[in-house]
Amino acid sequence: MTIQEKYPENIPWDLNNEQNKYKPIQWILAKADIVYTFTRSHIDNNYVYIQRNGGKKKAIREYEARFTYQRLFDDGYSLAVVS
Repeated sequence: MTIQEKYPENIPWDLNNEQNKYKPIQWILAKADIVYTFTRSHIDNNYVYIQRNGGKKKAIREYEARFTYQRLFDDGYSLAVVS
């Protein structure tokens, strides 16, 4: 029997969508010395850039980025927002 994950709702980039159009906002999840940065693409809203510890940014489909964000948050990562 497989367990299905619930679709993540109330992800930070869903809130204040009007504000996100004017200022680039970064959502940072941090735990110890590991830091993930999430940035919504201004070119195509279907993508979110994810960067780990200052490495190379990867463009991920927004749907997949939601699950990545939720898994990290559930794993104990703390959220910070930078604009």
